[in-house]
Amino acid sequence: MTVYWPDNAKQTFGTEILRADHPFDESNLFSDDGLADLLARYPRQSLDIWTFGENREGENPALRGCAPRMSGKDIVDAVKNGHVWLNLRRANLELPELKPIADDIFGSLEAATGRRTVKQDMGLLISSPRVHVHYHLDIPMVALFQLRGRKRLWLYPAEPEFAPPEYIEQIVHMTREEDLPYRNAFDDQARVFDLKPGMGLTWPQLAPHRVQNENCLNVSLSCEFMTTASLINANAIYTNAFLRQNLHLSPRITNAIGPAALGKAAFARVHKRMQPRAPKTAPTPVTFELDTSVENCVKLLWA
Repeated sequence: MTVYWPDNAKQTFGTEILRADHPFDESNLFSDDGLADLLARYPRQSLDIWTFGENREGENPALRGCAPRMSGKDIVDAVKNGHVWLNLRRANLELPELKPIADDIFGSLEAATGRRTVKQDMGLLISSPRVHVHYHLDIPMVALFQLRGRKRLWLYPAEPEFAPPEYIEQIVHMTREEDLPYRNAFDDQARVFDLKPGMGLTWPQLAPHRVQNENCLNVSLSCEFMTTASLINANAIYTNAFLRQNLHLSPRITNAIGPAALGKAAFARVHKRMQPRAPKTAPTPVTFELDTSVENCVKLLWA
């Protein structure tokens, strides 16, 4: 394996921020031509495209976009010259040449931590110079690997002050996006990392974060996964939402895997099976299209 985690990963994984070193930034797959080829073959309907406004206090909703008629090269040009952020979700499954990289990452993580990982999803992130991904959190655990460009990452404590439980519950139930209300004072307790090619990080589940690109194209791998503990925690949060909505309780997120969390997780699995399988719809509709002829390459659909 070619990903190197710290020697204490087994003891600190899940509770501390861990740094890794990797060689994937040396691959031609992530050159401009390589990215254009990957984008040309990736299912266009699955491509996540976003643009972000200025970061400020409060809620900062992003806009979702599409690029139904652009070539892979045109999309790369739009990212280089615009103000957009792309995620090729499940790239390890959709693009066969990326699967060995994902296998190396997840295999190295399991070997270093002694934890089995499930629900593995490696997304390829391609983003414009100076893009600021707003304050948000992910329900799965995440390992982020920098391939091209530089970015600054702020990581915040996974505590109610920074991520209100009711918002996390809405994210679990997919009734809101992953964004959270931001306050400038949060930065006093943030840990800040400057990511460069060859670096990787993983952090505790539900830790809010935000990212600021330097003035250069950025390419990263975002590896989402679950362990037994994080899966139990996510299902317990699912049940917390049920308790809040139906019994008007105020349940807490504990991250402790005890009888209460196990009971909530069991209820969640049964409840999910009983629900009708409605088609998944994104909380945020598509409101712009990539267009290299307009400012920031963002053409509003109603303009």
